[in-house]
Amino acid sequence: MLLTNPFRPDPRVHEEAKVLVEAGYDVTILCWNRGEDYPEREFVDGIKVIRIKIPASYGKPSDFVKGIAKFYLASLNLLRKEKFDIVHANDFDTLPLAIMLKKLHGWKVVYDAHDHYSSMIADVLPKLVTKPVRIMEKKLIKYTDANIAATEELGRLIFGTLPFTTIMNAKNLKDYNLPYDKVQEFREKVNPEGKFLIVYIGILKLWTPLPSIIEAVKGVQNAFLLIGGDGPHKKEILDMIKGTKNIEYLGWVNKKDIPLYTAISDVIILPSNPNKEYTRVAVANKLMEALAAGKPIIAGKNTAGENIVRECNAGLICMFGDIECLREKIEYLMQNPEEREKFGKNARRCAEKKYNWEIMRSRLLKLYSKL
Repeated sequence: MLLTNPFRPDPRVHEEAKVLVEAGYDVTILCWNRGEDYPEREFVDGIKVIRIKIPASYGKPSDFVKGIAKFYLASLNLLRKEKFDIVHANDFDTLPLAIMLKKLHGWKVVYDAHDHYSSMIADVLPKLVTKPVRIMEKKLIKYTDANIAATEELGRLIFGTLPFTTIMNAKNLKDYNLPYDKVQEFREKVNPEGKFLIVYIGILKLWTPLPSIIEAVKGVQNAFLLIGGDGPHKKEILDMIKGTKNIEYLGWVNKKDIPLYTAISDVIILPSNPNKEYTRVAVANKLMEALAAGKPIIAGKNTAGENIVRECNAGLICMFGDIECLREKIEYLMQNPEEREKFGKNARRCAEKKYNWEIMRSRLLKLYSKL
C-alpha cells in the first residue's frame, strides 16, 4: 500500500489494511514521512509500516512537488528487489508510482480513490496544474486492475463506465456500542452546564463548514460547541472563537476517542460545499460516525451527504454557508427532543442495514479475491 502521509495512522488505510491482514494477506504500507517524529519501521496491528523521511512542509505546493518526486525515486529504489503481488494506490498522488511498479515488476494495481483529487487541489493550485492532473488520472486508470471509490458519486465521476467497487468510510458498529453510564459521565465532564452539545472534530480549514458552524453557535445561547483537530488554519479558527463563552477548543483528539465524542453530541453538523466537486461527491467521516452513533445530522444541500440523510431520514438540510439556516435547525432540534430521538434511531438503523464497516469489509475481500 502506498501513502503520501506518515500513517498516523490514516483511518481508512488502517482499516483496509487490517481487513487484509486478518484475511491472511502480508501487508506493507510504504508511506511518506515529511519530517514528523515517527519510527522508520514498525508493525501496527500486523501491518508492516515503512516510512521514507523526506522533509516537506504542508500547504506549500512547491514543497509537495519536490518532495513527492523524491518519494517516488526512494520508493522505486527501495522496492527494486521486492516481490509483491499487488500494489494498492491510496489516492491519485500515489497512482503514477503504482503504475511504474506495475510496468517494472508486473504487480497488479488497485486504485483506491479517497477523494476527487484534481478538484481538491484546486483550493491551492491554478487550473494550469489541476486540469493536467485530471487528464492524467483518466489515462492512468486504463492500466489499473481494480478500482475502489469512497462513494458511489465519486466513483461515477472518476471512473465513468469502468467498473469500480464502493467502499465507504463506514464505521465498525462495535466501536459505537458504548455503555450509557460511560457516555453520560464523559458528557457531564466536558459539558457541566448541560447545554445542547455539538462536537466538530476534523481538519481545521477555513473553506470547510466549520466557520459557519462557529458563527451559528455564537448566536444560540444554550448551545455549546467543542472543536477538536488541527490544520493549516488553526490560528484563524482560534481567533474566531476567542472570547466566546459557548465554544471550546479541545486540541488534537485521538482516533480511539472519536466514538465517545460522537456519542455525547446532540447533533452532528456537516453542511458540505456543493460548489466544490470533491466535497459535493464525498461523504465525510463525521457523517458515517453520526450514523454509527445514532445521532441526528445536519447535512449540506445538493451533496452526497444530503442523499444519505434523506435516504435514512436521519436529519435536516442546510446550504453550505447559510448561517441563519444552521442556527434555525440547531434551535429546532434543541426544542424538539422527540425529533432528535427519531432522527438518531433512524441513523443507527441505517448504519446497521447498509452503512457499516462489516459490509465494506466484505466488498474489499471480494475485490481482492478476484485479482
